[in-house]
Formats: sequence, C-alpha cells, structure tokens
Amino acid sequence: MKLTCSKESILKILNVADNVISTKTSISILSNILLEAFDSKIKITACETKINFFGDIGADITEEGAVSVHCNKFYSIIRKLPGNEIIIESDNTSQIHIKPKDNDNINYTIKGLEANKFPQIKVAENSDFFSISQEIIADMIKRTIFAVSETDNRRFVSGIYFEISDKVLKMVSTDGKRLSMIKNEIDINSKIKIENGVIIPPKILIETLKLCSGNGDVQISINNKEIYIKINNFSFISNLLEGNFPPYEKVIPFDQSIVIPVNRKSLFESLDRISQISDKESHKITMSLNKDKMVLYTEDITIGSGEEVIPVEYKKEEFKISLNSIFITDVLNVSKNDNVILEFKDANTTVTVKEENNDNFIYIMMPMTS
Repeated sequence: MKLTCSKESILKILNVADNVISTKTSISILSNILLEAFDSKIKITACETKINFFGDIGADITEEGAVSVHCNKFYSIIRKLPGNEIIIESDNTSQIHIKPKDNDNINYTIKGLEANKFPQIKVAENSDFFSISQEIIADMIKRTIFAVSETDNRRFVSGIYFEISDKVLKMVSTDGKRLSMIKNEIDINSKIKIENGVIIPPKILIETLKLCSGNGDVQISINNKEIYIKINNFSFISNLLEGNFPPYEKVIPFDQSIVIPVNRKSLFESLDRISQISDKESHKITMSLNKDKMVLYTEDITIGSGEEVIPVEYKKEEFKISLNSIFITDVLNVSKNDNVILEFKDANTTVTVKEENNDNFIYIMMPMTS
C-alpha cells in the first residue's frame, strides 16, 4: 500500500477514530484502526465493543492495499509532522512508513498487523434511511445528552430514548432525578416509524454532535438492534440498549399553579456565582419567591454563605424550595430563549422548566430535601 493524502483531511478522520476507540479496552486489536487504500481514497475503520466507525477521504493511491495500525500512535505522529501532505506506505511485513511529502529528513516506521487480523464489521444492506438537518439533530442532542444517567446500574436510562410517530421525532433522557424531552416535526419517508421507541447509547450521539457544523443533513437508519448514522463522509454503527425506558409521560406535571418567567441569562449568572460557595457535593441552593423577587441563597459551614436577588413577577404568598444548582444551570446552558419559565406546585414535588413560546421542549427536576 502506498498513498499521498492531505494532512488536514486525515487528521480530521483520525481524530474521530481516536475518540471512538476505548482507551480502557483489554482487547489489544481494538486499539488499532484498519487502513484501506483503493479507488482514489483511503478508508479508515475503528471499532470498540459498543460503536463502530467508518470514514474515507480522497487520496493519491500509488499502490492499493490494507493494513492495521495502532490508532493513537499513528494519529500522534501525523499530527506533529510538518507540511500539508503526508506519504503513507506499508510493506509486506505490515510495517507502516510515514513521512511528509517533499521532506526526506523525516521518516517514521510503526509496526502494524495484517488487515485480516482486524475484526470484520457487517453492515446491513438495503437499510431505510431518513434525513434530518444537522442543526436540528445537534440541538436535540444538546438538550438531552446532559441528563443521561452516568451509571450503568440501570442501562436503559444510560441512553437517549428515540421515537418517531406521525412525522414527529421525540428524544428523551433521564437519570432518575431529572428528565429532558424535546420534539420536532421532521419531513421523512412515511414508511419510517419507531413508535415503540428505541434507546440509543450516548457515545454515538456525542460523536455525531461533534461533526455537526450546521450545514447539510444527517442520515439515520434504525433496526431492531442497531442504529446507523451517516454525516458527510463519516458513518457510525452502534448497538441499541436493551430494556424498557421509564414511562416518562406519566411524570410530566399538569397541575403546577406557580408560574414564574425569568431572564435566562440573569438566572444562569446568579446560579453560576452562588455555586462557587455552595456545598461541592450536593450543590444545594434555596430558591425563595416573595413580593416580586426571587432570592437565591446557599451556605457552606466551612466557607460561608451567598445570596442573590432577581426581580420577577410574583404576587402570591411566600414560596421556598431547595434545588440542585447544577440541575438548573445544565438546562439554562442549552436553552436558546431569552426567558425561561419555572413552574412549581409545592416544595416537595417536581419543578418544570420551559422556554417562552416553545412547546417542544420541557425539563423536569426533583427538588432536594430542605
């Protein structure tokens, strides 16, 4: 195998491959990637136990071939080489030679493996794909990924619930203490239906989000066991999570009598400041409503206390609730609107966060004990 390619182009694809590969794997071959040179392009494949990745770029192919190489070492060397073009060559012992084009003073050799040692990845043929704009899917991922459970104790909440019905795409995430849900109408083939919903592992969505530039579409196909995502010249395949997602619609409250519009930026900045002095484990703050003002208060017995006042429209009797400040700043950080709406019933039931003039997004969180 011998080829010449753009350094910038191969670094972009190697960066994705390096992110996909798990650094904790005990299977040494999964630290490698597969390089294939054919048809005026170089194809790179990376895999780990939960996600597979394919990508290709144009290249000047002198000799077709394939070889497997350690991804991180290969990536690190190319990243530090000078010049705009790279020459990559492998010999009959699977050693990979790397050098900048037009610079014979720099040469690197990495020991590789025969291509047939790399795991074979089967791709389902004749899959039905639907398109969704990069801007929409990126926004939906941002508004749900932060609320995914970080533990594997309940694997079905360690992913994002994905449902399509009547041309409405809905994505939901929860960690048991909060829930984020967003929906969007999308123009898709009427044959595409996922009414029962599937649970997508976060990693494939995180990698997709990194590649979304706001221009163009993302292609998605889902069967009973896997999800396929194509974005430009990159493709991902991931197993779906097994299990039943919690009945999220039952926890959405409809009887909250306290409704408070508040400026998103003001609330975020106040919470960001006051969190510097709150307990670093609980992140507990107290929110009080009384006479057209919202009072945020926190204290740490080893540090001190803090208080901030935000003007709001409130005429009812005094109301007080304890909340996790991180739970609020997380949702404010992904909100686009200038104003958000906080809805309460009492100090012991769920709090709802919505956006002004937007019925497609809702966020629910549990209060903390006083």
